[in-house]
Amino acid sequence: MPPTAFACCASSPPGGRLRAVKTLVRSTVKIPPPSHLPHPIESLRRGNWVKLICGASFEDAADVRNLSLVYTLAGVDCIDCAADEPVVNAVNEGIDAAMSISMVNRPWVMISVNDDKEDLHFRKAEFDPEDCPSDCPRPCEKVCPATAILLQRVFEEGELVQNTEWGKLQGGVITERCYGCGRCFPICPYDKIRAITYVRDPSTTTKLLQRSDVDAIEIHTSGRCTDSFSELWNSLGDSLKNVKLVAVKRGNLSKPMTPEIWQVNYT
Repeated sequence: MPPTAFACCASSPPGGRLRAVKTLVRSTVKIPPPSHLPHPIESLRRGNWVKLICGASFEDAADVRNLSLVYTLAGVDCIDCAADEPVVNAVNEGIDAAMSISMVNRPWVMISVNDDKEDLHFRKAEFDPEDCPSDCPRPCEKVCPATAILLQRVFEEGELVQNTEWGKLQGGVITERCYGCGRCFPICPYDKIRAITYVRDPSTTTKLLQRSDVDAIEIHTSGRCTDSFSELWNSLGDSLKNVKLVAVKRGNLSKPMTPEIWQVNYT
């Protein structure tokens, strides 16, 4: 079945850039008539589409599996996850487990990718715990909603310790659990935490799109320049024809979100 294409934008980019993105999408995807639309697309048209967002950077496979199980039983239309093979496997394991428990509709599996480093969904926190002063109160641990920061005090063998609040800190950010929310950045009293941004590997994305258990893709783009979007789109090539839905999301979390959905016209 050819993919259906939607673009979800934080705010519309200037006309020329938006038209360029639409042209790229329309040249690849076709939309079936309404009578042949699968259930999730019907939900999207009616305005009651429900999507579980695991997080474009959240890669804790065990938690992703459990979330997928629970939300499949709850009846979501789609589960959006990181474009990472172990994560995609975990999503499908959770879905299969849910379907073995109850006769529910199988939600679509969507992977999220980006075309540049400007989208805040694709970042991780990072710091060297050995740079942290021994008397640091560690507010980063307390503020992290994903419990992705773990620091432990380690004392050298034979050291006489009179105050257990002192000692070398080890640990740091648990990378697979960090989804880049940014709450730890401003709260560090010593400004030791930095953001690491990245772009998903297109070759990995292409392999995932060729799987029968990946149904959709969401492409995050800043909209500032169509070159990076075109490069990613062209690198994905024919693999885009394997999915049922293509979404394009413009904007980042630093600006207020003004949801907008446009649908590619029938051809």
